[in-house]
Amino acid sequence: MPQGRYGVRHNSRRGQDSQGRGALECLAMLETSRLRLRRLHASDEADLVELDRDPLVMRYVGSPRGVRTHEETVERVRQRIHADHGAGGWWIIEDKHDGAFHGVGLLLGMPEGDDVEVGYRLARRSWGRGIATEAAAALIDHAFAALRVPRMVAVVYPDNHPSRRVLSKLGFAHDGPREYRGARVEHYTLAASAWRALRVDNRGDAPA
Repeated sequence: MPQGRYGVRHNSRRGQDSQGRGALECLAMLETSRLRLRRLHASDEADLVELDRDPLVMRYVGSPRGVRTHEETVERVRQRIHADHGAGGWWIIEDKHDGAFHGVGLLLGMPEGDDVEVGYRLARRSWGRGIATEAAAALIDHAFAALRVPRMVAVVYPDNHPSRRVLSKLGFAHDGPREYRGARVEHYTLAASAWRALRVDNRGDAPA
């Protein structure tokens, strides 16, 4: 599908695991005009814990929503770092030019069915700069190209108006409330054909 100014680069190299054994490490990197999205590394733990310990960041995240204990947050972050979700999974969102940490994105299977969810959360210093839209667009491009899914889905709390605006910019259609992991959320869908049409309409650029 058209990728416009969103380049998707896949690299493989020999690395070592935590015990020093040789292992084939598959790296995926997505780039936009401003951002680089990459896999989580152990060195990202502090940034990820700090992100998930911010009450304003977490007010629309989780079921139930909100900050967990420090110990639970650390454990969740470490699970994400070491999880293998194939071409999907968790992605660090950082500045392409200076490596500054912006937040984290995700492409994960829904609890039921075959749909893949796109999501993100950003550090407060990265709010209001169009980074959410730009990062989510890169993840959607990657999902349609690499995962070959017929559509993407997203779920948000009803009062999360900023993320609902982002989804509208990206062409998602709202199809009503749903139950998601015990929470009442708003459910959005984006067909691959609709994304291709939107990209053509925008001449290959990300929705503004």
